Amino acid sequence: MYIVEIFRAEANRLLREVGIEGEVTEAKEEFGDFAYPCFPLAEEMKMNPVEIARKMVEKMPESKFFSEIKNTGPYINFVISPERLAKLVLEYTLSGKIFQFEKKEKIVLEHTSANPTGPLHVGRARNPVIGDAMARILRRYGHDVVVHYFVNDAGMQVATLLWGIKNLPYEKIEGKCDHVLVKYYQKASKLVEEDENIGKKIRNLMKSYEMGDEEIRKFAREKVGCILKGIKESLEKIDVHIDKFVWESDLVPLAREIAGRFRDMVDEEDGAYYIDLKKLGVEGKDRIYLYRRDGTTLYFLRDVAYHIKKSEEAQYLIDVLGEDHKLHFRILQNILKILNEHLRVRALFYSFVRLPEGKMSTRHGRVVYLDDLLEEGINKAQEILKNRGYPENEVKEIGKSVAISAIRYSILNIQEEKPVVFQWQNALNFEGESGPFIMYSYTRASSILRKGNWNGEYYPEFVKHPQEIKLIKMMARYQDVIQEASKNLSPYIVARYTYNMANQFNQFYRDCPVIKSEGRLRETRLAIVVAFKKMMDDLMDLLGLKKSEKM
Repeated sequence: MYIVEIFRAEANRLLREVGIEGEVTEAKEEFGDFAYPCFPLAEEMKMNPVEIARKMVEKMPESKFFSEIKNTGPYINFVISPERLAKLVLEYTLSGKIFQFEKKEKIVLEHTSANPTGPLHVGRARNPVIGDAMARILRRYGHDVVVHYFVNDAGMQVATLLWGIKNLPYEKIEGKCDHVLVKYYQKASKLVEEDENIGKKIRNLMKSYEMGDEEIRKFAREKVGCILKGIKESLEKIDVHIDKFVWESDLVPLAREIAGRFRDMVDEEDGAYYIDLKKLGVEGKDRIYLYRRDGTTLYFLRDVAYHIKKSEEAQYLIDVLGEDHKLHFRILQNILKILNEHLRVRALFYSFVRLPEGKMSTRHGRVVYLDDLLEEGINKAQEILKNRGYPENEVKEIGKSVAISAIRYSILNIQEEKPVVFQWQNALNFEGESGPFIMYSYTRASSILRKGNWNGEYYPEFVKHPQEIKLIKMMARYQDVIQEASKNLSPYIVARYTYNMANQFNQFYRDCPVIKSEGRLRETRLAIVVAFKKMMDDLMDLLGLKKSEKM
């Protein structure tokens, strides 16, 4: 049972002791930790709720779990015993028990899956950061998680890239493959808008690729693979790791086979095949196409095949998708219910990252690439560290860690459905809601422990200062936070909790002297710092934030 649940269960038991078959809820901080409103009992007992609360408190037996049980107006309020709470929090955290969850089902989680036509740009950077953090959190919660990247190599965009490489003049450009080859994609895209004959040639190339032309297939694997290698390097720079890359073109035979499984739902018009969405009960669009007139499959059908392929690995699938994919996903869910009623498919939707200058587009060349953003962040972080007097030998490595944490946290610290406007002055603010602020709190704890030489003992009865209690209560919520984030598919919940933890620790540091305390109080406060650092170590790992013993 989670720490908070132990106390909640005890409060509910005490209610039953006095004849109340109800459950407590969270109380406002100034009134206690749990509360039970007595309004529902008023009619049955023919009494004023305030009087009911007073009488019930008088009858209630004492409990070592609560330092006070009182009535505030019509509410029964329970105040958790700081000593009991500190004992459990320190015991669970220092032993590592708090980080252990029951084993749960396997999950295939897909994220990023950006079109392999060029480098990742900032506008899409939220997907890998959210997806990576979600995978880490789900693993902590007990799931076996395999992370997929769906390589969209079978559509018009990759065909446009391949045509451009084959037909446009060679340009000697230095740099990563994804940065070099994207120029061909951008120029070819512009030519398609100007000359419809080029569009026909690209469609013919795409058809040949799908039909198994070995020469084109080999050429595509080489060029797309090169871009994919660059994308993978960019992801690794910000500590995002993919377990498995699945190529869309490999799924075309399965897609054609799967289409036969719901043939009775498919209609035809001028050689193109589609599903009438009224038959699925989906609003927002009349139809979804499966085949083009030339017989080539469309992305939706290949995506259905991909999810059926994933179901061979796990029966719980999670897709991290931009908000513009909501209708697509709703249609997909309905089709998958027909094909596999036991398959559980969920989506984590997010809004996009923008710079103050506005929206980005790879096709039109209006982009800021993730590689460039990270390089800019490293330079800015190093400059800040230099101005703060850091030694030259520490500036480079710490600056890189600060930049990665700044980017990742600024993305995760906004609710997924809200847009992010990325600004360096916020992301690199060492005193605001930022990755560097959290890093600094961790470093501060490390500094205390280097000086403190904790002897391994602690005394829960010495936890009395309000700020000690606030920090302990914050730490007690860890298990509930991980559960809530996992069930709601929201890394933001963990990001907010991590900042609040760091903030509470800084107030503890301000109000509760550790090194200057003496005897048992000193050892107990050192134990709190050790527990805080262990928990922050875990939380920062879940968010992909870097840690530094010196900062």
